Amino acid sequence: MRALSAAWAVAGLLALAGCMSPRQAPMPLPVADPSLEAGGTCNDAAGRFLLGKTVDERIADYARERAGARLVRVLRPGLPHDDEQRASRLSIEVDDQGMAVAVRCG
Repeated sequence: MRALSAAWAVAGLLALAGCMSPRQAPMPLPVADPSLEAGGTCNDAAGRFLLGKTVDERIADYARERAGARLVRVLRPGLPHDDEQRASRLSIEVDDQGMAVAVRCG
């Protein structure tokens, strides 16, 4: 979650610098940190309780804990994301309304 906070800080600085408005700032991608990849497994079945529910940061983190994952990411329609597969990451795909439509590890 520290990487996500740092990415938001960068987006905020860009907005302050006039490069983009806060409304235009895209959802930042987590920065790869190899130290987070060591250990940790992910059990996506434990996160499937989210299907059909609206996802926010709090519930995404709860799903990460239940799944035993080290990282979590929310995949929103139309926003870029990496295709790198990580065994220790829970990926939550949401629709336009923020409702979970898929939960998987990777």
